[in-house]
Amino acid sequence: AEDMEITEGLVQELKKALRVKSGAADSEVRGLVEACLMELRIAGVYARSLEDPLCRQAATLYCKAHYGYDDKAGPFLEAYEALRDAMALSGDYKEVARP
Repeated sequence: AEDMEITEGLVQELKKALRVKSGAADSEVRGLVEACLMELRIAGVYARSLEDPLCRQAATLYCKAHYGYDDKAGPFLEAYEALRDAMALSGDYKEVARP
């Protein structure tokens, strides 16, 4: 079963990773997770659940690369891209044919 809901718990977890406390950031973090999932799909990575540790890590790195870490965005983006590419090559995240 697909569990792609961006839960409040995930948003709070990501805000903690980003060291952000403002409630106003919730929608921006949610939008970054949605963009991350779309970018993963473009790369051929079909995340089935945000409970998957690699999907969560990809979302965390993506958020850190795109949310106010201007001086450190490069390393976070490189780490995200390396993880994305590894996931795409692994075969574990291929699209499952639907009957």
